[in-house]
Amino acid sequence: MRIFLLIISAMVGLVSVTHAGEMDSSIAATPELTQIVGSARSPHGRVKKITPIGASGGRVSWSHDGEYILMDRKGEDGYYDIYRIRPDGSDEICLTCDQQAVLGRGHIGQPEWHPSGKYMVFQAQKKYRQGRWGRDLAATPGFGRHSDLWLMELATRRCFRLTDTPEDDTSGVLHPHFSHDGSKLTWGEMYRAPKFLHGFGEWKIQVGDFMFEKGKPVLSNVKSYVPGKAGWYENHGLSLDNRTLLFTSTFENDKAFHSNLYRYLIDQARLDRLADKKWNEHAMYSPSWKRIVWMTGQDNQKGGTDYWSMNLDGSDKVRLTDFNNPNLPTYKNKLIVSADASLSPDGKFLMAYLQVNLVTQEGVTILIELEDDWERRGKK
Repeated sequence: MRIFLLIISAMVGLVSVTHAGEMDSSIAATPELTQIVGSARSPHGRVKKITPIGASGGRVSWSHDGEYILMDRKGEDGYYDIYRIRPDGSDEICLTCDQQAVLGRGHIGQPEWHPSGKYMVFQAQKKYRQGRWGRDLAATPGFGRHSDLWLMELATRRCFRLTDTPEDDTSGVLHPHFSHDGSKLTWGEMYRAPKFLHGFGEWKIQVGDFMFEKGKPVLSNVKSYVPGKAGWYENHGLSLDNRTLLFTSTFENDKAFHSNLYRYLIDQARLDRLADKKWNEHAMYSPSWKRIVWMTGQDNQKGGTDYWSMNLDGSDKVRLTDFNNPNLPTYKNKLIVSADASLSPDGKFLMAYLQVNLVTQEGVTILIELEDDWERRGKK
């Protein structure tokens, strides 16, 4: 999530979801709930049903074998930790709650599976000056400032630091992703702080070779990419052949809630703009590697964001969800913000995080069952 959200308060009510036509008694029947449940019946989307996984939540990652979900969530102490759950929300285990001796007591989040299923990479707030309100807020997982990348070996819970960013205000890491074969790790890294009350800071996309030596993870041959002008860059990972970077940036504009989605063909040094209608972010490749799913505010008359899909070159954009449609009978004039999401390995489900407050990064985790042929082309 963009750094400028630190100073912009978007007051959104409680957002929760359930099966289309059903209400979960554990979730309050709010106007937002009514709006989201009703949107599952929209003829403009490609959704079968929506199921709540938790009344709180955060960034998510689906394991390559389909068995587990990694997610971050704010605890009672006000800091985020990382949990592992089944796709139905059962068998919850906190993976980082007992790691304060190594990681400190700050924010821990943005988990991402290694393809082997044996490790996860994540962001952890630097121990330096933990407990200061402004610094803690900036280090929430969606912002990523004052943080480093770490790797956890899940069987032993051993943690290894992968980066060591400066302890001053220029530090930050965001959205780590492994390549499909696990041989590379990509992430966004901040190198210049934002100006007071303006801008998002300056970021670069880092790409490094990932391997183990003597039982310890090693990052090597790290290369930095700023494909356009200096600005904010959010990493979405590499293509199947590791030759294309997918990312979000604001280097072509300076508007609140307006960012573009790009691909950068590394070998050709070619930059393509894929989506530029309003707010575009949180992109991922489909398991078939034929489509890109991302969050966008495109065609939303009343604001908010939804999930869409498109071809790898940006053509054939198709709406998947329709949370913010004012023409639906269950619309309650609530702003629904779709954020980080992860597709199941078979491509049938989307585990998603809907934010309820853009400043505090609080939100709810939901499971969206997509139509069987959701990757079909749109109407011409």
